Amino acid sequence: MKQIFTAALALSLLSGTAVMAQPNFQGRNDQNQRGPDRYDEFRNNPGVRMSSPRFSRGDRVPEQYRTDRRYVVDDWQSRHLRKPPRGYHWVRDDNNNYFLAAVTTGLILDLMLNSR
Repeated sequence: MKQIFTAALALSLLSGTAVMAQPNFQGRNDQNQRGPDRYDEFRNNPGVRMSSPRFSRGDRVPEQYRTDRRYVVDDWQSRHLRKPPRGYHWVRDDNNNYFLAAVTTGLILDLMLNSR
C-alpha cells in the first residue's frame, strides 16, 4: 500500500512539472480553460478604458501629471487642500483624485481620493 501511494505521488508530481515545462504553455484563463482570458481583447484596445491605477504614499505620479500644467492644482485653497510645502504641488488626475507630489521627482507625499 505504501509503495502504491509513493508511486502515485511521484507520478502526480512529475506530470505537474511536465505540463509547466512545456515551451508553449499558455496557463489558464478565468474559466479554467487554456488560452487567452476574456479581457485580453480589451487590454490592447485604446478605445476601451480599464480601471484606473491605484496610487499610495511613496509611489510616483505618472510623467503626464508632472509635465502637463493642466493637471497641476493652483487653487488648492478653494478645493479645501492644505498648503503644499516648498518643492511640492497638488496634482489632480482624471478621476478628481488629488496627489501632493514632489515637483521634480513626482514622489507622492499625500493624497486625497475622490470617494464616489
